[in-house]
Amino acid sequence: MDKRLAFDARKVVGFSPDGMEDTFVSRMLVDRESVGSETMVANHFTLKPGKTTDAGSHPAPYDELYYVLRGTGIVHLGDPPEATEIRPDSVAFIPNGTTHSLKNTGSEDLELLTVMPAQMVEGGNPLYDARLKAWSTSFKTTE
Repeated sequence: MDKRLAFDARKVVGFSPDGMEDTFVSRMLVDRESVGSETMVANHFTLKPGKTTDAGSHPAPYDELYYVLRGTGIVHLGDPPEATEIRPDSVAFIPNGTTHSLKNTGSEDLELLTVMPAQMVEGGNPLYDARLKAWSTSFKTTE
């Protein structure tokens, strides 16, 4: 087995596209490159206080699940967007094709676990595409 199936997530290097370092950090935890998964992608996403993500959507089959670990915010879903407050232990299910965005309304980082049911391919997620372009890989650790 050449992939590590258990590891310390704090040692996963965070990624922010150029110019977005003060807005958010994304740490890929589970995908083909990290653990060898062909059927799941999981990511730790941190949105800085007062910041908002751009609205976007993912094509099929990329439904997405948000599970809030820390912080408070608002998730906007749909077009026109419906705003829902989120806090630790909140869950948001985002069907593929659904426009969505996040706003951190608190004074601390808004941290989420995000999960998708399929391996990412180019065009499935702009953040994933940017990470591959910048790093030539989706997964890095400090070890």
